[in-house]
Amino acid sequence: MTRCNLHHIHNYQLILNLRLDFELGKDSSLRLIDLFNDTSEKNFLNIFYNFNLKENAVLKNYKVDKLENKNIKYSYNNIEQDKNSISETFILSSGSNFFKNEINCNLNGEYSSAFVNGILSLNNGKHHEIRTIVNHLTENTKSYQLIKSVLQDSSKAAYQGKIFVNSKAQKTDGYQLSKAILLNKDSEFNAKPELEIYADDVKCSHGSASGSLNEDSIFYLMSRGLNYKQSRELLINGFLLDVVEKITDAEIKNLIKNMIGIKE
Repeated sequence: MTRCNLHHIHNYQLILNLRLDFELGKDSSLRLIDLFNDTSEKNFLNIFYNFNLKENAVLKNYKVDKLENKNIKYSYNNIEQDKNSISETFILSSGSNFFKNEINCNLNGEYSSAFVNGILSLNNGKHHEIRTIVNHLTENTKSYQLIKSVLQDSSKAAYQGKIFVNSKAQKTDGYQLSKAILLNKDSEFNAKPELEIYADDVKCSHGSASGSLNEDSIFYLMSRGLNYKQSRELLINGFLLDVVEKITDAEIKNLIKNMIGIKE
């Protein structure tokens, strides 16, 4: 597997527009890590990635925005997939003042698969969004999307996810789910799950839920010797863990666990 790390380091004010085109040849694989390390303020970063995956190609793209900053970011991935190709996109969206990630994935080849998983962990009035469109354009394709958010301090998150199945895409398997924990009454989560299906032999589902931490669960953990803060952190970590477990790269999985403080 080819490995590529992109460190977005900005230490002065700027407006940056970046476009990169990636072509993954037959039977090739790429692990691409976007790590945002901002030390400046009031920047605007606009990133466009175009991925073209040939037969049997594998793409793993991990986007990590964890460092606290006041910048505005927009990221767009366009992914074209041929027969039996696999794309995996993971997003940890936490540090910037505003960040919108968009993913458009076209499953053009039979037995191609797309996986999109993300965590929005926000505080201090931040606003982050994830928008996905997965287009099933031929038969026997699969997609899986799981987004979880933890919000506090008047922060806002939004997830808009669409699964499109055209008339030729029989035997499509599409799954989409978003969940959010609101840690105070001033935080806000908005979800818009969409299904647009023109084939009849498919298995597609979507769902969304949001709410506060279960006080009975906190009380139970406190009765077993944990304090309130420890109980809350344990429940939040359990909530986020199944998203992190979807990461197929062991090194990146352990990195994300350390970043968000998940201990098993």
